[in-house]
Amino acid sequence: MFHTAYTAEQIRAAEKPLISAQSAPDELMKQAAHAAFRTAEAMLGAPSRVLLLVGKGGNGADALYAGAELALAGHRVDAWCVFGTAHSPALEALRNAGGRVLSAPPNDLYDLLVDGVVGLGGSGSLPAELERTLTAARQVLAIDVPSGIDADTGEAADVHVVADVTVTFGGWRLAHALAPECGTPVVADIGGLSRELRSVAGVTVARATCPQRSWPDGLVPLGPLSGPSLEPGARDDKYSGGVVGIRAGSSTYPGAAILCVAGAVAATSAMVRYAGPQAIEVVRAHPEVVAAPTLEQTGRVQAWVYGPGAGTDDAAARELASLLAREEPVLIDADGLTLLAEHEHLRHALRERRGPAVVTPHDGEAKRLASAVGLEDKDRLTSARELADRLGCTVVRKGRSTIIAEPNGGECSIVEAGNSWAATPGSGDVLAGVAGARMARGEGLLHAVQVHAAAAKLAAATPYGEAPTSASAIAAHVRSATALLSGAGCAATARS
Repeated sequence: MFHTAYTAEQIRAAEKPLISAQSAPDELMKQAAHAAFRTAEAMLGAPSRVLLLVGKGGNGADALYAGAELALAGHRVDAWCVFGTAHSPALEALRNAGGRVLSAPPNDLYDLLVDGVVGLGGSGSLPAELERTLTAARQVLAIDVPSGIDADTGEAADVHVVADVTVTFGGWRLAHALAPECGTPVVADIGGLSRELRSVAGVTVARATCPQRSWPDGLVPLGPLSGPSLEPGARDDKYSGGVVGIRAGSSTYPGAAILCVAGAVAATSAMVRYAGPQAIEVVRAHPEVVAAPTLEQTGRVQAWVYGPGAGTDDAAARELASLLAREEPVLIDADGLTLLAEHEHLRHALRERRGPAVVTPHDGEAKRLASAVGLEDKDRLTSARELADRLGCTVVRKGRSTIIAEPNGGECSIVEAGNSWAATPGSGDVLAGVAGARMARGEGLLHAVQVHAAAAKLAAATPYGEAPTSASAIAAHVRSATALLSGAGCAATARS
């Protein structure tokens, strides 16, 4: 329930036996509406003005039944039926509770807008005349999925709802991790829906930032997955925690080497080795690093990171080929991705290698790689999965929502950053170093992505609020983010 997302089809299949087993009409719908009511109450506090945007189906009925509870709790509730009609019993419940049904789009400003237009089954754009109404409230609560957001891809139509909070039921929808328009997603179980979903294969999802507020019992926000302890054991030494090798940087991009190494140093207690032309500058910035001028002169490592600022000439292609021929896990980023897109023999070596491999493209790089292997451009999740299958390696498609797709139809996970401060030059170099250090320990990549996103938010913090940050600042906050995303760290944040 807490960290698995499902397709709309899977949700409907799980709901079907529960609907059939209802002891009264609209029983499941009213449970969903009560969860929406409790979420709205937590957002509002004092008696307030509430506008319901109501569609024809079950999502609209959820909004109306929730609106009836809000009216009985002392809020002024207005409802506008966007398509001219709505679920009759729910409309009657709203009127009986003292709510009003408007005959035209409102002109007033409300404290809360409750989006019940289309929800899980919606597709395509909302009516253009809704655009002005969607901004008619100080806060927006979406029921299930913001209208105009595809539940399975997270893609936004031309006219869509941007929610502050989205309340859903039983388990997460894929959009809750793929679409920042969902705001803060919270989930409530209804009718045992989470039990029905336990046997369904879903996608692992997480939100990198700790919950910023407490919610009533039974409402669970999407949050981070707790990671393993990184404290060395009593018999560990500098070699036993997973030594990572970094091949990054050039005379053109010297900073890439320093940033990538900075991410790795902050992410591990074990040794970090550097190979490349910026060895002197790397050691000057990070004296704990053991550096060598070439790959051949570097000592043993448990994983390699290749690519940030390393160049795309023939010499760089030979370096990448030599790493692909080795058995240590390798993470390929930045210039390494350009080399893969340009050289079929490198892609062949990637597909045929024995050891694990990871590529970490942002959206533009992912599209170039997809084009190089003959894939059509599709939604981000589908494209990441197809690219992983075609390349025969793990794909980490970076972005506000980072998708980690394993090859051959393997597991998939999505990390929604909860912020966009990592959209700054060099940030990806830091992530490559963090992820490489985790790979050297034999760990998965989800926690590395979470830590990087949390570090970006911490780096943007000032005594006066958040402000633009930089890759160097993100690297400097990796240790704090690692501690924060432990169970104790998030719990302390929630209490403060």
